[in-house]
Amino acid sequence: IEKRFGKEVDGDVRNAVIGQSLGHAIDKTELKVLGEPDLELDDIELPDTGDMTYSFEVEIAPEFDLPSLKGVAVDKRLVEVSEERIDEYVDELRGTRATFEPSEGPAADGDNLVAGAKIAVEGCDEVKRDGIALRVAPGQVEGLPLVDLGGALSGKSVGDSATLEVTVPEAHPNEDWRGKSATVEVTIKSLTSKVLPEANAEFAKGLGFEAIDELRDFVKERMSERIEGEVARDMRAQASKYLLDNTTFDLPEGVAKRHTDSVLQRQYVELLRSGMPREQLEENMTVIKAEAEQQAERELRLQFVLGKIADEMEIEITDGDLNAMVAQMAAQYQRRPEKMRQELEADGSLEQVRTSMREDAALDKILADAEVTEITEEAADAKAAAEEKPEKKAAKKTAKKAAKKTAKKAAKKTAEKSDDKTDDE
Repeated sequence: IEKRFGKEVDGDVRNAVIGQSLGHAIDKTELKVLGEPDLELDDIELPDTGDMTYSFEVEIAPEFDLPSLKGVAVDKRLVEVSEERIDEYVDELRGTRATFEPSEGPAADGDNLVAGAKIAVEGCDEVKRDGIALRVAPGQVEGLPLVDLGGALSGKSVGDSATLEVTVPEAHPNEDWRGKSATVEVTIKSLTSKVLPEANAEFAKGLGFEAIDELRDFVKERMSERIEGEVARDMRAQASKYLLDNTTFDLPEGVAKRHTDSVLQRQYVELLRSGMPREQLEENMTVIKAEAEQQAERELRLQFVLGKIADEMEIEITDGDLNAMVAQMAAQYQRRPEKMRQELEADGSLEQVRTSMREDAALDKILADAEVTEITEEAADAKAAAEEKPEKKAAKKTAKKAAKKTAKKAAKKTAEKSDDKTDDE
């Protein structure tokens, strides 16, 4: 029996001893351990007699001192919901009810068109394509990303052409094209232009409102709520920057790498969902990775700092608080709260929601004792522009595009909710 089962029994006993002693060793040292211990299990042997000894490595939370949390200087933007802002939002709503009608031109942003294309790649035969469906917006032809396509086509009419130059991505399916310069000539064959409905009583009734003034009041209320949230997030961001600028410590390498990989994957998926061609993504992976590393480092540092502040302030998020937040999130996405909670639990996001709530609560306590200066929106923008580093300008431009896209989605969602309201009535 010993010959047949001896090694297996030894392995079971060894694993049981390690399982019992490892946790005890960590508790005894009172270390704040991050992640799982690193040990070579196969190198550990169970001796015939005497004690079994082994060693392992763990990553621990960094030790650091917190800066003063009283009287942090913070600017509060004074943002007014002006008639111009309301007009812009109503225009977004009009866009969700737009129709497309045949047109000879000139082409405008967002119009649809059918085009022909001539593609000339250095050292290769010219390629012609017909019946290509495009929009007056960034797009692609034959796998070539045409970022400036919208600007090149804007103002053109049926029969007109636009020529763009592009470098073929290294991941392009045609190996002979990869890395070479290409010229794409796009000719408009037919055009359907976007026609917006008039912002009148009929339009308002189509969205479930009795009059255009009622619609504008609704938009003003929604925008006020959104601006209030944006101002709060901006103030939290300023407090976060203060904490990061005034706290110094080294990040554990393993945790930093894992978090960087997570951020990189998240950014990659978000860019894919935003419509960026996969070839363009692969081409810019070096830049994307560098940005992910910077973002991951900032997020991790802030997590450690806010976690320590929340511990010292004894901030706890109850199950009731968490359920209320899940219900709020469910309302935003028009989902049932219990379904939303199940999904968050399934992908492991529920505890992250609790952590985020705890961090926000810590920031709000800091802001409660902050020295707040109210400034106009123009002054805030000028100050941000003056403090902005050159390498962040490209990211800001991308953020503006994303914000515009988010506003369009919000407008579409408002229109859909209004449709549901009308159907119910």
